[in-house]
Amino acid sequence: MNSYQYDNALFTVQVARKHFFSDKIYQLYLFQDEIVMTDNTLRQPKYTIKLNLTTTINWIVQDNKILAFSFTYKNTIKPFYAPKLQLLKEMIAGRVFYTSINEFYQIQMVVGNGMSGEVYRCVSNTGEYFAVKKCEKMKLASHEGGIPQLIHELSLLQSLQHPNILKLKEVYTDESYYYIVTEFIEGRALSTELQSRPYGLSVAETIKIMLQILDALIYISERGIMHRDINPHNIMKSEPIKLIDFGLARKIKNQLIFPTSGTPGYIAPEIINFNKDKLYDDRADVYSLGCVLYKLLTGENLFHKQKNIFQENKEGIYELRKNYQHPEVNSIKMDSLFILLPYMLENDPNNRMTAKVCKIVIQEIDNNNQQIEKLIKKLVIFKFFLLSTEETHNENKTPHSMSSHSHKNKKQSIDMLKRSDDTSQKGHKKQQQTMGNLNLSFATKK
Repeated sequence: MNSYQYDNALFTVQVARKHFFSDKIYQLYLFQDEIVMTDNTLRQPKYTIKLNLTTTINWIVQDNKILAFSFTYKNTIKPFYAPKLQLLKEMIAGRVFYTSINEFYQIQMVVGNGMSGEVYRCVSNTGEYFAVKKCEKMKLASHEGGIPQLIHELSLLQSLQHPNILKLKEVYTDESYYYIVTEFIEGRALSTELQSRPYGLSVAETIKIMLQILDALIYISERGIMHRDINPHNIMKSEPIKLIDFGLARKIKNQLIFPTSGTPGYIAPEIINFNKDKLYDDRADVYSLGCVLYKLLTGENLFHKQKNIFQENKEGIYELRKNYQHPEVNSIKMDSLFILLPYMLENDPNNRMTAKVCKIVIQEIDNNNQQIEKLIKKLVIFKFFLLSTEETHNENKTPHSMSSHSHKNKKQSIDMLKRSDDTSQKGHKKQQQTMGNLNLSFATKK
């Protein structure tokens, strides 16, 4: 007895295998992780196709119409004919390899290149533009873990559906290359944009980019994923803003794999000084985004004094200095973003601001809240209160002692809020003068 719930299939269609005397009929069922084909009477599984980038499907096309598909089963190619195969192709896209990319796309001009291959613009049979990255198999195989890492990246991308994350469409293969088809982005990398903007971007542009990338980071964090390579090369200045290149991304539970990774100058301290006894998580992405924010506001790299940027990044010593050539250098929003920076660039990830809190703060900056330091203090204290309450719950206190302990924490938090309000009100009047001479140094604690 099989365990398949055929009535819950996502898609089903009758398929036929051509034989000399008569066709053999099967019923195809598409489930979340596999395709099952059964005989048409007893519903006993005859063929299964795992949808995890371990299978290659060949589409048989005539006059731009898919007539059949085939795959290798026990060293034999098995073709199946059916209607509605275009719909099936779209539903399993990105989860299996396809062949014959030229049957579906016309590859045109080169629009970019990366470590693993060149990126081309291509046009589909329906006239839509896409991007296709050609990855040479021999080159990938020459690097340890090259092909498995590519498969891992594709599997992650296929699972992500967010407007600020590059969308994977399909993956093709032949003897020499993998062809990764994605949406075509009208725009250019933030790194390229900054080359022509030596003093940084406008505050409005910066806020827009930050909010959209934070949305992407919150989305992947909720799915237990960290990007691990946030930098201007991997952010596309387009409409909307796009986060790309998930080659170093990992599930947080698998963080021991390739522990040190990223782009020098944008690597969080807990990654660049990796210690197996101190595991890291998605808060590392917030640190990297803080480095990007500094670059957007000043046009300069956070780490830039030494010739060896990796070593400077590793030591974790930096200065936050405004670029006085920036036309908005004295604006309140610029001041507020500089107030936020140290909380994103906190060397201790336990004290670092989360992506969700960063988004709240930047939204308030965008809404002309002029008391950002006061807001941040409130958010930090609120975090302290939540953690204290959670610790109390985990200690299995009695109901009475839990209530008493929580009340005490709450009272402490309220008192701290009052003190921070008084301090903020006194300090806010001096904010403009203080920010005008901002030059803060931070160092990793040894």
